Amino acid sequence: MGSVSKIACISVLSLSLGTGAAQASSTHIIVNNSIVTSDETYQSHGITMVSLNAVQSLPGVSITWNNSTKTVAIDRNGEKTLLKAEKKSATLGSKNITLPVATTLKNGRIMVPLRFIADSSSAYVSWNPKSQTAYIAKANNEIKSKYTSDELNVSRGAAIKLPKVSNLKDFTPKGYENLNTDYYFPEGKSNSFFIQEMDVISYYKISNDRSELIWIARFDSTKKESSSLSFLPYKLVEQDGQKPTIQGRITHFNFMAAIGEISYNLIDNNGKELNPGQKPVDPINFFFDIPYEQK
Repeated sequence: MGSVSKIACISVLSLSLGTGAAQASSTHIIVNNSIVTSDETYQSHGITMVSLNAVQSLPGVSITWNNSTKTVAIDRNGEKTLLKAEKKSATLGSKNITLPVATTLKNGRIMVPLRFIADSSSAYVSWNPKSQTAYIAKANNEIKSKYTSDELNVSRGAAIKLPKVSNLKDFTPKGYENLNTDYYFPEGKSNSFFIQEMDVISYYKISNDRSELIWIARFDSTKKESSSLSFLPYKLVEQDGQKPTIQGRITHFNFMAAIGEISYNLIDNNGKELNPGQKPVDPINFFFDIPYEQK
């Protein structure tokens, strides 16, 4: 994309994001799976503003604040972006940019338009109107390298750490709270997975160094019902997105945080559990090879 097109895109997307956010009573911002606290974001004329602190964790980006000149400098692999507090203009390389609203100083923090700072950092940004959530995603090189590893357990451990994004509803788990989390992978694969927390299950697919939520559902474990998912033979109470159909066996891990161990098994097309076992959690490689899993 050329510089002029990129600048135009930044401005248009900033306004699009702000329009949706202005309709919300509260806006959530998630940067690489971490929720930005409410005191680091606010609305200005329908535009989502965020503290620079919220995006300091983005990899490959150096952000500095010059208090004497009230100037923010963003360095992304040698490409410089400069903007001043209380100004609606900025420079991206040699190009001048007009911001939708002026940057501000608030409670000792420099606040900037969310879309601008994310695009200046070459991060992926999306707005989910269903949950009133803005996502900023940019995986670091270590996670990307591990995800492409030939070792399945290493790749799976990285897969669940990649930045997650969603355009679907957000279901909060209900019932008796526990510290268990279930992970399901198609046998021999790491490019898609399910995460189950209590009565909510989510299905993610990985592309472009991020995990996108494809399907989410709430189920009633007291009511059996036939399903295209052998490991989930329960009645679905509500759902959003496209429910997947998985052919072949499923690899299942149950993380028990309270005791620091993971139980595991394979699940065949009939829902039968095969080769169960249990191991202590390895902090280096969260997952491990399951006996008899075909790769």
